[in-house]
Amino acid sequence: MNVKIGGATLAIILTGMLIALGVSECQRGPQNPELADGTSEEQKTWLTIEHRIKRSDPSLTEVTRDRQTLTLHYRPNATTQSDDVWVADLLRVVGHGLAALNGAPGGKQYTQVTVKARRLADDDVELVYDMPGFDAIKTQQGGYVTFAGMPRSLVFSHQALTQVQDDCRNPSTWGFYPEFCEQVRTATAHR
Repeated sequence: MNVKIGGATLAIILTGMLIALGVSECQRGPQNPELADGTSEEQKTWLTIEHRIKRSDPSLTEVTRDRQTLTLHYRPNATTQSDDVWVADLLRVVGHGLAALNGAPGGKQYTQVTVKARRLADDDVELVYDMPGFDAIKTQQGGYVTFAGMPRSLVFSHQALTQVQDDCRNPSTWGFYPEFCEQVRTATAHR
């Protein structure tokens, strides 16, 4: 079946897509934070990085730094979070947060990112990423999530590990995130 779309119809479709994208961007707030006069360049860079990471998703609630490393805190909204999609949501949010860091001015100076996530309690999951490999994978389809699914190391509480291993036994989770689930399968609890 051949479907022909006229120029006017195509223009309406594209305009609708641009409006939807614009509304979504407006709801997330400005790309850069408002900064007070007299803010140093170093502080402007840091505040922009922090703002863009938090702007990427409200579940990324805190960003701290120590030299060339960052720590992100992932706190999903308990009322809207479904256990069935926890792995998918975590990797999507982390992927977008890492992309926001990588794309922010000065963001590439951070070589390691630790994500302290909430599964059952605060910081019961910890993922560590080495950022130098990010540029090589980010251009692939789903590259942000793929990179997020390949942390250098994982640390879990006993209960969180049991639940995440159960998540990864689901064929859908395993099918979409095989690298992550393989690491989870062989992980041990450290807390």
